[in-house]
Amino acid sequence: MAFKHNLPIPVVALVLIVAALAAVAIFLQAPEEDQIRQAVDRYVATLGPVQQVQIHGTVADIIAGEKHTLILAEFEKRDGTWTFARNLAEEFSKAMKDPEVQKGILVRLGEKVGQRFQTSVAYKQEALDFRYEITRDPALDKLIGKCSVNFAYPKVGDQQRRGQYLENFEWKDGRWQSWGPGALFDKIGP
Repeated sequence: MAFKHNLPIPVVALVLIVAALAAVAIFLQAPEEDQIRQAVDRYVATLGPVQQVQIHGTVADIIAGEKHTLILAEFEKRDGTWTFARNLAEEFSKAMKDPEVQKGILVRLGEKVGQRFQTSVAYKQEALDFRYEITRDPALDKLIGKCSVNFAYPKVGDQQRRGQYLENFEWKDGRWQSWGPGALFDKIGP
């Protein structure tokens, strides 16, 4: 025994119209790049004078203000809309000032110097000069945080050589992470 389902024509027409409108809305939505660009434009409008804006994926490199401040604005999609999430330059600055991050850098520095001199070497945070910057690697189109530490090698006889340790960081999984042990450079001159 077969059952015959008779749907009224207005219900079928309504379902078809709703489906057609949903399809039109989906297909008429701007591409992701345009949506990110619009979010960047909305954010830049809040900054005052802006000298330069470059968009790299979901990060906008912005130079703004009278002091030419670098803002590395990362955007995230929330509830279907691209919005400003964080300033990666500020996040990097916070990370490099964190005593635990500095301690890790000094441990890796001590290991590198210890390998060179075949001895155990440890450095104290208070005695060293930490400097940091962010650059964009054009080949990778990727942000790279660089931390450099000027230090003194262990004294050999009367000689006290100076050096510089450079360690790279990348933004990954919502935080700045070290690539691992960095590189030692000998300093020449004072």
